[in-house]
Amino acid sequence: MVKEPYLGIWIKNHLDQIEEDYIQHMSTLYRKEMKKSKRVVSSYHQFCKIIYVLESLGLIKKTKEEEASKNWLKPRKYFSLVKSKKNSIEWSNPQKYYTVK
Repeated sequence: MVKEPYLGIWIKNHLDQIEEDYIQHMSTLYRKEMKKSKRVVSSYHQFCKIIYVLESLGLIKKTKEEEASKNWLKPRKYFSLVKSKKNSIEWSNPQKYYTVK
């Protein structure tokens, strides 16, 4: 059960536990957990946006990319936690610390 209300914290804890995962899988797990706890569920698009923000802040990094099963799909991107940033204050509210470049 997810105790933290923030998506960024959930991603941090998830990647800390399993080390590497791809966006669709993380989004599916997060949505299932939020539905069980009857909390507001983020859209897949919102999940992708937070991944972009976390990567831009250097909190996570892309580790590999796999070709999609169908040529019209985007490649599957895997991410892992940047261990040196595990305790960064930016995890508490990534959007607050993100600045458009």
